[in-house]
Amino acid sequence: MASASLQFFAFILALFGSFGDIAATLLPNWKVNADVGSNIITAITQMQGLWMDCTWYSTGMFSCTLKYSILSLPVYIQAARTTMVLSCILSAFGICITTVGMKCTRLGGDTDSKNNACFAGGICFILAGIFGLVPTLIKGKGDVLKS
Repeated sequence: MASASLQFFAFILALFGSFGDIAATLLPNWKVNADVGSNIITAITQMQGLWMDCTWYSTGMFSCTLKYSILSLPVYIQAARTTMVLSCILSAFGICITTVGMKCTRLGGDTDSKNNACFAGGICFILAGIFGLVPTLIKGKGDVLKS
């Protein structure tokens, strides 16, 4: 089993990965279209995400519309939502399990049970990473949201 400082460093990296996973799930930057038009006054940036679509005008106005109906969305967006939420859940579960198995905590009991807890937490993190990668592969070539 690794040293306590290496475990703590890996745990901090896992926390940053979980925060990044949550941010990627919630932010509307999955697909960005910039339309300048004939002059700078009519510039528009459209952002599409899993949960909302946003429009940013050159005048500084910003408006978002939520995607309320799950069943009216295309299948690939429903699948992307599902896998990203599963990724967030698995990474949170991995953080909880790994906290029990780390050497620097007094939770979990003896060395064998701590080793098993760390292994289970690592499996959760690996599965969370795979589920986080699935939406980029759904439509092929990284194009999750269609034009």
